Amino acid sequence: MKKEIVFFIDQEQFKTEKTEVTVRELLEDFAMSNPNETTLVRRHGNELEKLMDLAMVLTLVNGMKFVVYHNTPTTVS
Repeated sequence: MKKEIVFFIDQEQFKTEKTEVTVRELLEDFAMSNPNETTLVRRHGNELEKLMDLAMVLTLVNGMKFVVYHNTPTTVS
């Protein structure tokens, strides 16, 4: 039996049995975000690491945290 891995994207909890996923898979399949408009960021403590390569394979471990940054320019009023 495969073990479930629990990880978080923008405070939302996800579970998967996959141990390896690509940045694109995390954005499209879990975060439901368009990879052309967003950037996945790995959060480790106070460090943030932008994951720009959509084909990059990540090894998931329990408790990993990610944030989705939207690349569209924000309007300033």
